[in-house]
Amino acid sequence: MTKTMKAGVMTAPYEFEIRELPVPEPGPGEVLIRQRAVALCTMEQRVYTGVKKFPYPGCWGHEVSGVVEKIGPDCQTDLQVGDHVALGVPYFCGECDNCSKGLEEHCVKKAPLPKIDGVVGLFGMAEYMVIASKRALKISKDIPFEQAALTEPLACVLQGIKKVNVRLGDTVVVIGAGTMGLLNVLAAKSSGARVIVSELDAGRREKALKLGADAVINPAEEDVEVRVQELNEGKKAEAVIITIGNKHANDDAIKMVANYGSVLYFASAHPGEPLDINPNLIHDTGIALTGVKGKNLRDMWDAAALISKGIISTAELIEETQPLADAKAALDKASNNATYRIVLTM
Repeated sequence: MTKTMKAGVMTAPYEFEIRELPVPEPGPGEVLIRQRAVALCTMEQRVYTGVKKFPYPGCWGHEVSGVVEKIGPDCQTDLQVGDHVALGVPYFCGECDNCSKGLEEHCVKKAPLPKIDGVVGLFGMAEYMVIASKRALKISKDIPFEQAALTEPLACVLQGIKKVNVRLGDTVVVIGAGTMGLLNVLAAKSSGARVIVSELDAGRREKALKLGADAVINPAEEDVEVRVQELNEGKKAEAVIITIGNKHANDDAIKMVANYGSVLYFASAHPGEPLDINPNLIHDTGIALTGVKGKNLRDMWDAAALISKGIISTAELIEETQPLADAKAALDKASNNATYRIVLTM
């Protein structure tokens, strides 16, 4: 096996280079993954542009798929060399109170990030990664690596769907039809819900309908409160999922949610603004305001199963694929926020 690997390294805002780094060795309980695809999430975009203050030089990327290359010593796993996997890339300790409860996304200690030859990071944009075997979720070999890489963002979506308790026959409004908005559409539909999408862009509204949304709303031209009720037999929605972090979306969500329904703040806001809401409205209507940040291992298992079994397809969410060598151009394009997922292949 080769002793070095190519890795995409961010050295400063908007600066990126390909370096040769040593291939890491799996330790006890770990597996070595030959990575095949990594999707460029908003996290990588924000580190690349300097909005998110992560250390440089860094090799990032956390929406990853690949092949099991080697199994470390004392590794109790059903995985075999050659298995296709999606990765639940960790940056949590696995030992604190939250981790012990299965709330790894709220780890209070955070595990130290790996470091190779002075480069720190998650190493999703490298040819190889070492990871705990339980974080490598087996994926059907029928699923292309590019599509399997979106297992992690789907897992984040599933946590939100569970949190607002989407049930058969519910009506769910998704605000925003970007990548994460459309993943919410797919997940809500797979849960048996009727889905309405509120989105300004006409092309994205069309995309939402193509992926199974039952109806779409243009919030710039329609009264969202009235329109949801027209589309839903005079009733508001049991759940509203906000996938765009801004004041207009926040205000619209409160107008569209039914009594005792839930508003899910799925997207973070940059910058964040205080919510303009009368507490008596919450008291009188019984609505619940909640949020999600990331995923846990259970969510990853569920996402891997949904993709492997063909219940949810991520194919339509991939804007384009590019080789790792062209990662800088891909990051420049992904950072304009007008694309669906751009995936790097290795």
